[in-house]
Amino acid sequence: MQFLLPPDETQLEFIKKEVFYQPATIIEEDVTQLIEWLSKQPHLPNITDRKWLSNFIIGCKYNLQRSKQVIESYFIARAEYPEFFGSFTREQLVEAAKNGTISLFPNLTPEGNRIFCTKTCHTTDEDKFDVTMFCKVTIALLDLQLKEEPMYGNIFLYDLKHVGLSQFLAFTPTLTKNLLRCCIDSFPLRVKTVHYINPPKFMSRIIMFFKMFVSNKIRERIFVHDSLEELYQYIPKDVLPDIYGGNNGSISNYEEHAMNFVLTNNEWLETRPKADLSRRPGHTPSNELDMNGTFKQLQID
Repeated sequence: MQFLLPPDETQLEFIKKEVFYQPATIIEEDVTQLIEWLSKQPHLPNITDRKWLSNFIIGCKYNLQRSKQVIESYFIARAEYPEFFGSFTREQLVEAAKNGTISLFPNLTPEGNRIFCTKTCHTTDEDKFDVTMFCKVTIALLDLQLKEEPMYGNIFLYDLKHVGLSQFLAFTPTLTKNLLRCCIDSFPLRVKTVHYINPPKFMSRIIMFFKMFVSNKIRERIFVHDSLEELYQYIPKDVLPDIYGGNNGSISNYEEHAMNFVLTNNEWLETRPKADLSRRPGHTPSNELDMNGTFKQLQID
């Protein structure tokens, strides 16, 4: 059974109405150009996977120049932040799930967007929260989504019912900056909206903190919901699992699928190539970036 369901005819028609949509013939030409460009970059791996490159170009709104910029960041991030990349054991994922789970919803929204959900879990030992493992799983699922499908658009859903203050404080400014650099700068990620549900008492601190790292446009797409009824204004019930009042299956099934999705692709995750920084043409070291880094390049549509 396919984990991530592709767009149906109605969703595909909606996607085709996007102003940047291009037919397959144009994509194939761009993929060929991108392969040729990669072969001439001394610091980047020689990638010839046409499906993966096609997904990359589509996520960058069919903009070849933008695709080159993001794909370079994709491989450089793997060299600069190796702690965020690699494979997993089932035991590691099971242990990490005691504090929270991450999953991709199998069905797209009516507009063709994929929902990326993070759900905190009740724990009696918040000190065991492994924030680096959380970052690593987050990036792995984005990686596997890109491997399987074009990133037409992502909606991020955060269920903070059981988040503890110590877990929040584990996201230091440096770690958060590096995580967002690996996610936003290094993927053809089109963030449609960000939704927080079951907010804790210190929610204002969370929002204020994360808004430090994103553009004004993405700040305007962040929503905090005090009830599920508010969430339904943005995400219909037929896309949501039972725990959120939806009618599209069980969240536990989503989470199990996500875990198996990662484990069955372990070798692919472990062997992903990275940039050779010693051969990289002149550049500004990442530690010379200010707090915002290059987050202003985030794709907002």
